[in-house]
Amino acid sequence: MHTSAAEVGSEVRRPVLRACIVDDHVAVRQWLADQLEGLGIEVCASSGTLVDGAAAVLAHHPDLVVVDNRLPDGRGIDLCREISDSQPEVALILHTTTVSPLEETQAYQAGVTRVALKSIQGDDLMAALAELTSHHREAED
Repeated sequence: MHTSAAEVGSEVRRPVLRACIVDDHVAVRQWLADQLEGLGIEVCASSGTLVDGAAAVLAHHPDLVVVDNRLPDGRGIDLCREISDSQPEVALILHTTTVSPLEETQAYQAGVTRVALKSIQGDDLMAALAELTSHHREAED
């Protein structure tokens, strides 16, 4: 899933943000990619495991990573900690079906920017993305 920079007249506009997705469900990865790209966020990699997600983040150096907490080979919180330790500038969204108060605390301690609960419409995720893109635009101005 690769989106190139959009050309406007003779001016080339870079996407607002670049993102990696880490979720073990293909349909969820596709839905997330559609939502991100709809916001002008370039999806530079999409992975289904913790190991592949870590490799993608190292290879692509995204601005944002959306991570499921329950992956077949580990917890998303642990991946977030690894990313935060090596690339603290990366915004991390833990996108999960359920999260206990302990896991939420652990997530924020691991460097997660926002915990967004999964839902049919993705309201929590969309609010988190809107907030991140707004902060990113303000930082560029």
